[in-house]
Amino acid sequence: MFSARLNERSARLATSVCLGIDPRPDANAYTHPARHRHDARAVAQSVADYFTAILENSHDLIACCKPQSAFFEALGVPGLEALQRVMARARELGVPVVLDAKRGDIGSTAEAYADAYLSDGPLAADALTVNPFLGLDTLEPFLERAVAFDRGLFVLVRTSNPGSADLQGLPVPSAAATATAQVPLFQRLAAALAERAAGLPADEHGYGPLGAVVGASHSQEAASLRELLPHSIFLVPGYGAQGGSASSVAPAFDGQGLGAVVSASRSLTYDPALREVDDLTELAHAVRRRVEAMRADLQRVAPTASAYGR
Repeated sequence: MFSARLNERSARLATSVCLGIDPRPDANAYTHPARHRHDARAVAQSVADYFTAILENSHDLIACCKPQSAFFEALGVPGLEALQRVMARARELGVPVVLDAKRGDIGSTAEAYADAYLSDGPLAADALTVNPFLGLDTLEPFLERAVAFDRGLFVLVRTSNPGSADLQGLPVPSAAATATAQVPLFQRLAAALAERAAGLPADEHGYGPLGAVVGASHSQEAASLRELLPHSIFLVPGYGAQGGSASSVAPAFDGQGLGAVVSASRSLTYDPALREVDDLTELAHAVRRRVEAMRADLQRVAPTASAYGR
C-alpha cells in the first residue's frame, strides 16, 4: 500500500522531505539551452542528467520526489522522455514518485488518465495529484486504479497560491444535516473526502490511498483539515521559495510525526547561488546540503522516527 510504504520510509529515514522536480533549464548553467546550442533533445537530456544526479546523491534524505509534469511537457517530446527517465531512476533508488499533473476529467477521459499514471505504463507513478472540481464522481476512476495497483492520490483541497480563496474559500452550506452555518468550500470538500476515505483500505497508522494537497501558507486551516481528514496523508507544497516554513507546516502532521510530506523545489534545486555552476558533481553535492538543511528543519516539528521507536 502506498501510504504504508511512504510512512515506513519517512520513519526509517527520519524525513518528511518531498523533493520537487520542476525543470527550469534557463535557471541553471548546466542545463541552460545556450550551453546545448538550443537543441531541444540535448536540453532535455541535460535536465534528466541533472535530476538523476540529484536523486542519486540525496535519495537517502527524502521521503519521496514530485516531478511536475508541466515543466517536462514544456520541453516537448524529449521532455516526456526525460520525465520517464527521471521517474525510472527514482524507482530504481526506492524513492516513491508523486507525479504532479493535477489531472481531472469525466468518464472515459478520467479512466484514460488513471490508466496512464496509476497502472503499469511508462509514465505510471506511485501517486498522482488530481483536481476534484469537476465533481467527486470524477475521482472514482483514479481511486479504482489506486486501490488496484497500490498507488495513491493527492486531491487538491487547499492550495498555496494567493488566489486559492477565490473558489476554495467560498462559503457553502455545511455537509452536516443539523448544521445551519456555512463553511468554506475546502472544508465541505474535505468532509466529503473524509467520508470516502473511511471506506478505503488503510495501513497500520490508519492512512489510505486518498490523500490531500494542503498548502504550507495555510497553517491554521491545515490544523482543522488534519482533524477532518484523519485517513489522508497530506502533500504540503509551498515550503521555501513560496514562503512556507517548518512552523507553518507543523499542523499537517499527526501526533506521531507522520501523515504529511513537505515539498520544495526551487529552494533546493535552483538556488540563485548555484546559477552559474556547471559542474554536475558540484551541483549534486550542493543540492544535498540544502536537502539536509530542510530535513533537519522539518525534524524540529515532525520527528518521524519516533513513530517507529527510534
